[in-house]
Amino acid sequence: MEREVLDAWDHRHLNLDAPEFAAAIPTTENLAIAAWKRLEPAVTDAGGARLNRVRIYETPEIFAEYRGEA
Repeated sequence: MEREVLDAWDHRHLNLDAPEFAAAIPTTENLAIAAWKRLEPAVTDAGGARLNRVRIYETPEIFAEYRGEA
């Protein structure tokens, strides 16, 4: 998580500094999808584990969740 997502996005202007958001608005939903795309290969390469979901919270009650393609 730290290497794949936090190091890439923390304290960055996502619209300008993150290639994932050059053509997409960094909504919570899009952040969850982009985080999945960064994390899933790293988790799979780490010994056959499987990423189940990515959940990003806006507030304690509002979040976006992504579980991968179909």
